[in-house]
Amino acid sequence: MATEMPLRAELDAVLRASPALADRSIVLERWWPGGARTRLKTVPAQGNLAGTVHGGALLTLADAAFEAACNGYGRRCVALELSCHFVSAAHPGEELVAEATEISRSRRTASYRIEVCGGDPPRLRVVCMALAYRTARWHLGEEGWPAAWVAQH
Repeated sequence: MATEMPLRAELDAVLRASPALADRSIVLERWWPGGARTRLKTVPAQGNLAGTVHGGALLTLADAAFEAACNGYGRRCVALELSCHFVSAAHPGEELVAEATEISRSRRTASYRIEVCGGDPPRLRVVCMALAYRTARWHLGEEGWPAAWVAQH
């Protein structure tokens, strides 16, 4: 049976290889089982007709944090639902940070709250609620993960 640390390093490589990160200049700052933090320095090309950051860029940043958080147990997860509330406008050139936090987890689903903040001082830009489907497949095999990560809650 493999120990947790080597698996964690391998899973880190899997999570950081997500095409959604590199293709959109999103940085996965850190992750842990059930949580993650992503960062994006916005550019003018991510703007909208109102002169603010397009909602799609904000949601992509939030979704990237959600992806790392729900897959952070080693189990392959996919999104079932993502709903967002735009709280305040972000401006091109602004650095944005998204943090996903697990609210609940069962054998097959898990719920997350994601907050996107930006500005100086930081202000809440977007709040999302997300639901993940936890598949029966594992990124690196089930046998090496801690029992608490595998077990139903």
